[in-house]
Amino acid sequence: MLTDSFRLWASMLAALLVASLLAAAALSTGAEAQTTGCQGGVVLDAGHGGTDPGAINTKYDDIIEKDQVLDVARRLKALLEADGHPVCMTRTGDQTLSNRDRYTYANTTGARVLVSVHMNGSSESGTDYTTTLFGKWRKDKKLAYAVYGDHLAAKPLYGLVTLPAAEGSGTIARRAPYSFASGVLLKSNMPAIIAETVFITNHREAEWLKYGRTMPDGTVVSRQQQIAEALKTGIEYYLATYPSNS
Repeated sequence: MLTDSFRLWASMLAALLVASLLAAAALSTGAEAQTTGCQGGVVLDAGHGGTDPGAINTKYDDIIEKDQVLDVARRLKALLEADGHPVCMTRTGDQTLSNRDRYTYANTTGARVLVSVHMNGSSESGTDYTTTLFGKWRKDKKLAYAVYGDHLAAKPLYGLVTLPAAEGSGTIARRAPYSFASGVLLKSNMPAIIAETVFITNHREAEWLKYGRTMPDGTVVSRQQQIAEALKTGIEYYLATYPSNS
């Protein structure tokens, strides 16, 4: 027959075991721990990561989506913070995250918007355009169009439509934002989008991402920085135009 002291010891041991399991589960999500919140700010989600590389260029096989979008997200974070916006990131390294990890973390931050940064892929190496994806029409569509750059007559232009074309002259080809059933978008509490910025499978894009591009004045322009700056203008347009996520 069990004594009272043994029962007490057993219950304490069980409680410790449960606490350890819960702590391990929390750590296993892979979402980045943040020292500060993002109340009223922006969550940046660098797509893919860890065991999920995303799209890979067939000519430059070291140009991998998970690495490139993390580079862009870090640059974008710096740009937004310089303008006073609180920013959190779902990952700051090469972690494997599920969609649930991403939206669960985002929902704890108090941020106003979630922008998931991606680069598109195609079996046709010449394909290249920019677009954004939204989950819920009422929650996400305005953010998708703002980051895309919906007012083409605006001065100055803003958003992804301002990106220079990787092939030829002028600006990048574009596809209008469209709905996409991603858990990251559908289950986030705040307006959320996926920004399919460029096609990493396009060889001219990959070359620009890898080496930069020398301009006529001799300066070398980073494609990652261009993308980050285009995203920044679209995000800031949304935050200024829709101050209450209306």
